[in-house]
Amino acid sequence: MRVKGIRKLNKAISATLEPFEIEGATLSDEYSYDYESASVTYKITENTLEDIWFAEFIKERFDYDVRLPFVISMLHEVGHHKANDEIEGAILDFCLTEKKRIEEEMETADTERSKVLEWQYFNLPDEIMATQWAVNFAKQHPATIEKMWLAMRKAFYQFYRENGLEINIEGEV
Repeated sequence: MRVKGIRKLNKAISATLEPFEIEGATLSDEYSYDYESASVTYKITENTLEDIWFAEFIKERFDYDVRLPFVISMLHEVGHHKANDEIEGAILDFCLTEKKRIEEEMETADTERSKVLEWQYFNLPDEIMATQWAVNFAKQHPATIEKMWLAMRKAFYQFYRENGLEINIEGEV
């Protein structure tokens, strides 16, 4: 099956991130931030175990209930852009080494161990800084994140309709 409307979806998601100086957004199978291009990737599946664990982590660590999981995940990637310039040297080396270890261990981990590894990942200094930025922004600008979600949700609905997919998007406003 050929997927239709990916460029249009990427353009719409990118437009919502322009105010944060993000150069573009590309549909992928994961959320990520690319430091060289100041761009992000995003996924359109929600309620994976990793998403659920991330929301639990945010609630426990930052006392914030994640109502809009996609927006928080995107703001987390923006947080890498906004907050992580301070990460370098030994701290950056530690983060990279730990991410490699976690990734390798995840390949054979059962669900219980996977949760422990995900939380280790979430607690890395660069990840904490990005999440803290995202949560602070969300707490200080609730109307802005709802507006972002409405624009993003509209783009998702159009993408899903064009591809004959069932629409089941979390985070109703």
